[in-house]
Amino acid sequence: MKVVHLSNTPVAGSPGNIVSALNRLTDIQARHVVFNAAAYRTRTFAIDIDWQTQQQQALDAIAEADVMHIHQYFSLDETFGAGFQKRFGDKKLIRQYHSAPDLWANGDPSLIERIVRDGAPQLVIAQGPERFYPLARVVPNVVPIDDPRYRPHPEADGVPIVTFSPSGRASAWKKRWETKGVPQTLALLRRLERDGLCRLQLIVDTPHDECLRAKQQAAVAIDECVTGNYHLSGLEALSQGKPTLGFLDARVQSQLRKLTGAVDLPWVDVRLEEAQAPLRALLEDRSLRAEIGGASRRWMEAHYAEPMMIEHYRRAYLDLFEAPERFGVPRFTGDAQKWLAVACPDYNWTARWRQHASLRDKLRAWLKR
Repeated sequence: MKVVHLSNTPVAGSPGNIVSALNRLTDIQARHVVFNAAAYRTRTFAIDIDWQTQQQQALDAIAEADVMHIHQYFSLDETFGAGFQKRFGDKKLIRQYHSAPDLWANGDPSLIERIVRDGAPQLVIAQGPERFYPLARVVPNVVPIDDPRYRPHPEADGVPIVTFSPSGRASAWKKRWETKGVPQTLALLRRLERDGLCRLQLIVDTPHDECLRAKQQAAVAIDECVTGNYHLSGLEALSQGKPTLGFLDARVQSQLRKLTGAVDLPWVDVRLEEAQAPLRALLEDRSLRAEIGGASRRWMEAHYAEPMMIEHYRRAYLDLFEAPERFGVPRFTGDAQKWLAVACPDYNWTARWRQHASLRDKLRAWLKR
């Protein structure tokens, strides 16, 4: 079977990881066509086929494919040209989501409904966005843990390095999901740096290969301690054997356990509000860092090995032909499940936001005295 992955952007390297694993570890032949390989400017990822410079090669790969695997929400015709979908309409189609639908809908309920109820078979990563796609099959973000760049490396000598690689600058309290709480997280890390406990390694607008090699030198990694989600960068840090701080809400934890079969999860699970004390303890104790980092790597080897994770995709492609009825089956059996998955975590986040807003107001009032 031949599968072609189509994406508007590199999607933080996720499709590339899937395609690489399919080609190395399964009987599926896969290619990846990226419309805008430079979407993140200097934050580049390895690209298979660049639509802008290799259009005929892209069209040939699409024509030969049995399945078109589309990443994120975008119009094929508006992106790749009028008539594109009609021209290749004989292919099996599957769409994968990596973000919450509001990234594109901007609060428009009708557009959210169209995205979620899209007629094509759907996949969604087992992370924060999963709860918004009740008709999608849950799959992992694949990580090549045996690639040398993803393997453990001794931390650099001297003051411990804390690595943090946000993809944007959004505040923790202005966005619900598309944020890693950069201003708030940096304020904490710079305070620890001023105290001489660490050296901050802030990785932004950096080629992914360079990012991975730099992070191998770190002592501690920050995934994201705000939304309740985890990210591909967190999985990378765990694979590299780093103590990795992140806040995983109950829904994310349940999906991870269901996907991997693991009981314990390897993140140092703290919210941003409580992160300072655990960070200080880790930065002051190299043997503690080594023990937790080693456990992180062992967890990835036991529960997140590439051959196990890529099988989710292979099975999905086979089901497109052999058991299409397995797609589109609602995963929430009632309003209570949906409320626990979506509304309840939002209430928690809103309460935290209000607490931070109250503290800011009190500080402004004090400064005006």
